[in-house]
Amino acid sequence: MKNILIPTTLQHDTLFAVKTALKQANSNCNITIMYVCDVADAESASLFLRSARPSKTDLQAKILEACHSEANNYPHCTLELHNRYGISAPLLKNLLQHLNTDFIIVPASYRQERDSIHHYCLNLLANSKISMLHLTEAGEELEFNKALYLEHSSAQLDIPQLQELVGNSFNLRIVSHASLTGNYPEQLEQQLSDAITKNNIDLLIETRKAEKIRMKKRKEAYVNETLGLPVLSIFEEV
Repeated sequence: MKNILIPTTLQHDTLFAVKTALKQANSNCNITIMYVCDVADAESASLFLRSARPSKTDLQAKILEACHSEANNYPHCTLELHNRYGISAPLLKNLLQHLNTDFIIVPASYRQERDSIHHYCLNLLANSKISMLHLTEAGEELEFNKALYLEHSSAQLDIPQLQELVGNSFNLRIVSHASLTGNYPEQLEQQLSDAITKNNIDLLIETRKAEKIRMKKRKEAYVNETLGLPVLSIFEEV
Protein backbone atom coordinates (compact mmCIF):
# COMPACT_ATOMS: atom_id res chain seq x y z
CA MET A 1 0.00 0.00 0.00
CA LYS A 2 1.45 3.35 -1.05
CA ASN A 3 0.47 6.56 0.74
CA ILE A 4 1.13 9.51 -1.54
CA LEU A 5 0.89 13.22 -0.67
CA ILE A 6 0.38 15.87 -3.36
CA PRO A 7 0.72 19.51 -2.18
CA THR A 8 -1.22 21.72 -4.56
CA THR A 9 -3.26 24.85 -5.07
CA LEU A 10 -5.54 22.90 -7.46
CA GLN A 11 -4.05 24.25 -10.65
CA HIS A 12 -4.30 22.61 -14.07
CA ASP A 13 -1.46 20.12 -13.48
CA THR A 14 -2.95 18.68 -10.28
CA LEU A 15 -4.78 16.10 -12.39
CA PHE A 16 -1.47 15.20 -14.04
CA ALA A 17 0.07 14.66 -10.59
CA VAL A 18 -2.85 12.41 -9.57
CA LYS A 19 -2.53 10.38 -12.78
CA THR A 20 1.20 10.01 -12.12
CA ALA A 21 0.51 8.85 -8.56
CA LEU A 22 -2.04 6.28 -9.70
CA LYS A 23 0.24 4.95 -12.39
CA GLN A 24 3.36 4.73 -10.23
CA ALA A 25 1.50 3.06 -7.36
CA ASN A 26 0.50 0.23 -9.72
CA SER A 27 -1.61 -1.33 -6.95
CA ASN A 28 -3.35 -0.23 -3.75
CA CYS A 29 -2.69 3.39 -2.79
CA ASN A 30 -4.02 6.26 -0.73
CA ILE A 31 -3.59 9.69 -2.33
CA THR A 32 -3.97 12.86 -0.26
CA ILE A 33 -4.24 16.23 -1.97
CA MET A 34 -3.03 18.85 0.51
CA TYR A 35 -4.50 22.31 0.03
CA VAL A 36 -2.72 24.81 2.31
CA CYS A 37 -4.28 28.16 3.20
CA ASP A 38 -3.00 31.09 5.22
CA VAL A 39 -4.54 31.50 8.66
CA ALA A 40 -7.06 34.33 8.45
CA ASP A 41 -6.58 37.42 10.63
CA ALA A 42 -9.64 37.87 12.80
CA GLU A 43 -10.56 39.77 15.94
CA SER A 44 -12.92 37.10 17.24
CA ALA A 45 -13.32 33.33 17.09
CA SER A 46 -16.61 33.56 15.16
CA LEU A 47 -15.07 35.86 12.54
CA PHE A 48 -12.13 33.46 12.22
CA LEU A 49 -14.43 30.49 11.64
CA ARG A 50 -16.35 32.37 8.95
CA SER A 51 -13.21 33.53 7.13
CA ALA A 52 -11.24 30.30 7.57
CA ARG A 53 -13.29 28.36 5.07
CA PRO A 54 -11.07 27.64 2.06
CA SER A 55 -12.51 29.36 -0.99
CA LYS A 56 -12.13 27.61 -4.34
CA THR A 57 -12.84 28.94 -7.79
CA ASP A 58 -15.10 27.11 -10.20
CA LEU A 59 -12.02 25.97 -12.11
CA GLN A 60 -10.42 24.56 -8.95
CA ALA A 61 -13.64 22.74 -8.10
CA LYS A 62 -13.72 21.21 -11.59
CA ILE A 63 -10.08 20.12 -11.29
CA LEU A 64 -10.81 18.47 -7.95
CA GLU A 65 -13.83 16.71 -9.43
CA ALA A 66 -11.70 15.47 -12.34
CA CYS A 67 -9.14 14.10 -9.87
CA HIS A 68 -11.83 12.14 -8.04
CA SER A 69 -13.19 10.83 -11.32
CA GLU A 70 -9.75 9.62 -12.35
CA ALA A 71 -9.19 7.89 -9.00
CA ASN A 72 -12.55 6.15 -9.31
CA ASN A 73 -11.12 4.23 -12.26
CA TYR A 74 -8.78 2.49 -9.82
CA PRO A 75 -10.98 0.53 -7.37
CA HIS A 76 -8.11 -0.22 -4.99
CA CYS A 77 -7.01 3.43 -4.68
CA THR A 78 -8.54 6.26 -2.68
CA LEU A 79 -8.21 10.02 -3.03
CA GLU A 80 -8.94 12.58 -0.32
CA LEU A 81 -8.61 16.35 0.01
CA HIS A 82 -6.90 17.66 3.14
CA ASN A 83 -7.44 21.36 3.89
CA ARG A 84 -4.56 22.75 5.94
CA TYR A 85 -4.87 26.13 7.68
CA GLY A 86 -1.36 27.42 8.24
CA ILE A 87 1.71 25.22 8.33
CA SER A 88 4.63 24.56 10.66
CA ALA A 89 7.30 21.92 11.02
CA PRO A 90 5.58 20.07 13.93
CA LEU A 91 2.15 20.19 12.22
CA LEU A 92 3.52 18.84 8.96
CA LYS A 93 5.55 16.15 10.71
CA ASN A 94 2.46 14.95 12.57
CA LEU A 95 0.42 14.98 9.36
CA LEU A 96 3.00 12.91 7.46
CA GLN A 97 3.11 10.42 10.31
CA HIS A 98 -0.68 10.27 10.57
CA LEU A 99 -1.02 9.63 6.83
CA ASN A 100 1.95 7.25 6.91
CA THR A 101 3.22 9.08 3.83
CA ASP A 102 5.94 7.27 1.93
CA PHE A 103 6.03 9.33 -1.28
CA ILE A 104 5.45 12.98 -2.26
CA ILE A 105 4.61 14.26 -5.75
CA VAL A 106 5.06 17.99 -6.37
CA PRO A 107 3.28 19.57 -9.38
CA ALA A 108 5.27 22.19 -11.29
CA SER A 109 2.63 24.83 -10.54
CA TYR A 110 3.14 24.40 -6.80
CA ARG A 111 6.84 25.28 -7.03
CA GLN A 112 5.88 28.38 -8.98
CA GLU A 113 3.40 29.69 -6.41
CA ARG A 114 4.20 33.22 -5.24
CA ASP A 115 2.73 33.08 -1.74
CA SER A 116 5.39 32.51 0.92
CA ILE A 117 3.32 29.86 2.72
CA HIS A 118 3.70 27.50 -0.24
CA HIS A 119 7.46 28.07 -0.47
CA TYR A 120 7.68 27.42 3.26
CA CYS A 121 5.59 24.25 2.97
CA LEU A 122 7.76 22.98 0.11
CA ASN A 123 10.91 23.59 2.15
CA LEU A 124 9.41 21.71 5.10
CA LEU A 125 8.58 18.78 2.84
CA ALA A 126 12.14 18.80 1.49
CA ASN A 127 13.44 18.45 5.04
CA SER A 128 11.43 15.29 5.53
CA LYS A 129 13.05 11.94 4.77
CA ILE A 130 10.42 11.06 2.19
CA SER A 131 11.29 10.69 -1.49
CA MET A 132 9.87 13.49 -3.64
CA LEU A 133 9.05 13.52 -7.34
CA HIS A 134 9.13 17.01 -8.90
CA LEU A 135 7.04 17.06 -12.07
CA THR A 136 7.33 19.28 -15.10
CA GLU A 137 4.53 21.22 -16.76
CA ALA A 138 4.17 18.58 -19.47
CA GLY A 139 1.00 16.56 -19.16
CA GLU A 140 1.88 13.42 -21.09
CA GLU A 141 2.00 9.96 -19.57
CA LEU A 142 5.29 9.19 -17.82
CA GLU A 143 7.34 6.05 -18.29
CA PHE A 144 10.37 5.99 -16.00
CA ASN A 145 12.92 3.57 -17.43
CA LYS A 146 16.31 5.30 -17.55
CA ALA A 147 17.67 7.91 -15.18
CA LEU A 148 20.50 10.44 -15.02
CA TYR A 149 22.04 10.91 -11.59
CA LEU A 150 23.02 14.51 -10.84
CA GLU A 151 25.58 14.17 -8.06
CA HIS A 152 26.17 17.25 -5.93
CA SER A 153 29.55 17.82 -4.32
CA SER A 154 28.20 17.07 -0.83
CA ALA A 155 26.54 13.79 -1.80
CA GLN A 156 27.73 10.68 0.03
CA LEU A 157 25.70 7.96 -1.69
CA ASP A 158 27.39 6.04 -4.47
CA ILE A 159 25.49 4.84 -7.53
CA PRO A 160 24.91 1.23 -6.35
CA GLN A 161 23.47 2.50 -3.05
CA LEU A 162 21.25 4.99 -4.86
CA GLN A 163 20.11 2.36 -7.35
CA GLU A 164 19.03 0.15 -4.46
CA LEU A 165 17.02 2.98 -2.88
CA VAL A 166 15.40 3.95 -6.16
CA GLY A 167 14.55 0.34 -6.93
CA ASN A 168 12.17 0.30 -3.97
CA SER A 169 9.82 2.70 -5.78
CA PHE A 170 10.64 2.54 -9.48
CA ASN A 171 11.56 -0.10 -12.00
CA LEU A 172 14.34 1.89 -13.66
CA ARG A 173 18.10 1.95 -14.13
CA ILE A 174 20.61 4.74 -13.58
CA VAL A 175 22.35 4.78 -16.96
CA SER A 176 24.24 8.08 -16.77
CA HIS A 177 25.96 10.21 -14.15
CA ALA A 178 27.09 13.84 -13.88
CA SER A 179 29.01 15.48 -11.05
CA LEU A 180 27.88 18.98 -10.12
CA THR A 181 29.68 21.50 -7.96
CA GLY A 182 27.79 24.21 -6.10
CA ASN A 183 24.67 25.45 -7.90
CA TYR A 184 23.57 23.97 -11.18
CA PRO A 185 26.33 24.94 -13.68
CA GLU A 186 24.76 26.46 -16.77
CA GLN A 187 27.81 25.60 -18.89
CA LEU A 188 26.95 21.90 -18.52
CA GLU A 189 23.43 22.31 -19.87
CA GLN A 190 24.30 21.32 -23.44
CA GLN A 191 26.38 18.33 -22.32
CA LEU A 192 23.57 17.08 -20.09
CA SER A 193 21.00 17.61 -22.84
CA ASP A 194 23.14 15.57 -25.22
CA ALA A 195 23.46 12.76 -22.64
CA ILE A 196 19.69 12.77 -22.10
CA THR A 197 19.01 12.47 -25.82
CA LYS A 198 21.71 9.85 -26.45
CA ASN A 199 20.60 7.56 -23.61
CA ASN A 200 16.82 8.14 -23.91
CA ILE A 201 16.72 9.37 -20.30
CA ASP A 202 13.29 10.21 -18.90
CA LEU A 203 14.08 10.98 -15.24
CA LEU A 204 16.68 12.93 -13.27
CA ILE A 205 17.76 11.84 -9.79
CA GLU A 206 19.36 13.94 -7.09
CA THR A 207 19.92 13.62 -3.35
CA ARG A 208 19.17 16.20 -0.70
CA LYS A 209 19.90 16.87 2.98
CA ALA A 210 18.03 18.82 5.62
CA GLU A 211 18.64 22.56 5.38
CA LYS A 212 17.86 25.65 7.41
CA ILE A 213 14.45 26.87 6.31
CA ARG A 214 13.87 30.48 5.29
CA MET A 215 10.62 32.15 4.37
CA LYS A 216 12.11 33.98 1.39
CA LYS A 217 11.35 32.83 -2.11
CA ARG A 218 13.85 30.73 -3.96
CA LYS A 219 15.93 32.42 -6.66
CA GLU A 220 17.67 29.46 -8.29
CA ALA A 221 15.97 27.33 -10.91
CA TYR A 222 15.34 23.66 -10.35
CA VAL A 223 17.29 21.39 -12.67
CA ASN A 224 14.15 19.99 -14.25
CA GLU A 225 13.04 23.50 -15.20
CA THR A 226 16.20 23.75 -17.30
CA LEU A 227 16.40 20.22 -18.67
CA GLY A 228 12.66 19.61 -18.92
CA LEU A 229 12.55 16.28 -17.06
CA PRO A 230 10.96 15.19 -13.78
CA VAL A 231 13.34 15.01 -10.81
CA LEU A 232 13.29 12.27 -8.18
CA SER A 233 14.76 13.70 -4.97
CA ILE A 234 16.07 11.15 -2.47
CA PHE A 235 16.77 12.21 1.12
CA GLU A 236 20.31 11.37 2.09
CA GLU A 237 20.92 10.40 5.71
CA VAL A 238 23.85 12.23 7.29
